Amino acid sequence: MFYDTMNSGDDMALRIGDINRLKVNRKTDIGYLLDSSEGDVFLHQHESNHADLKPGDMVEAFLYYDHKGRLAATLNTPLITMGRPTFLEVVDVNEKLGVFMNIGITKGLLLSKDDLPQNPVLWPRPGDKVYCYLKLKGRLVAKPADKEDVTLVPDRPLELKETVRANVQKIGREGMNLLTCDGHFIFVHHTMYKEPYRLGQALEVKLTYRSEKGYTGSLIEQKENARIQDAETILAYLIKKKEMPLDSNSTPEAIDTLFKMSKKAFKRALGKLYKERKIEFVDGKTLLVNPLKQSE
Repeated sequence: MFYDTMNSGDDMALRIGDINRLKVNRKTDIGYLLDSSEGDVFLHQHESNHADLKPGDMVEAFLYYDHKGRLAATLNTPLITMGRPTFLEVVDVNEKLGVFMNIGITKGLLLSKDDLPQNPVLWPRPGDKVYCYLKLKGRLVAKPADKEDVTLVPDRPLELKETVRANVQKIGREGMNLLTCDGHFIFVHHTMYKEPYRLGQALEVKLTYRSEKGYTGSLIEQKENARIQDAETILAYLIKKKEMPLDSNSTPEAIDTLFKMSKKAFKRALGKLYKERKIEFVDGKTLLVNPLKQSE
């Protein structure tokens, strides 16, 4: 969609954050001036897609405010416009301001720290994606979309026990809301994940329940799969170190420090390795049995 501001001599208001149809007024040394109801709008030659424009030409330009707060135009097609929310990728983090998103033009879009979790550890990192909409607050900013703001329409329902990829869209006291690329919201209760996750982080979530309110999922692996992975982690450590200063009687704090693993999970993994005769316990330590054979 674009908005024609040259409509029968009746000037329509410029739509900041949207694509407007404007007339080229004149060329300057570094770009072009576009005619509008609010005066000239600057189009830098780097934003002109290398087009050779002449006075009187009509262009479809996305309007935004530059880093100095001046109204500017670009002929590059943005990923997002007013009324058209989408997933945006984080490209930079500024601890004082928030995070900057790529919207397909040279200027990044700010997602303010006011709209991010209070704990910076939960802020999105470069590469993470958040579904956002545009808002004009003296300048264009990104806002994380709520469920009612999402315009994506899934083409199929999800199946229970299905594992899907989704991004963390909202973090609350009770848990997290995840959003798939095709528009499915999945709620994950805080008891259904073991560690904190970032806003925008991509996760593999297993569908566990469906109701009129939507889908519920879990990020906790099945116990047996988790036990196998934990055992492999411990075994890899022992192959490298030959022994570790922990056994089944070690404190949860010591276990967490070394492996970021709960004591219950640690004991399950040790039991598996002991049953397979890969480890033995001596004076509060766990030793690798036949280290040469294990490393083969």
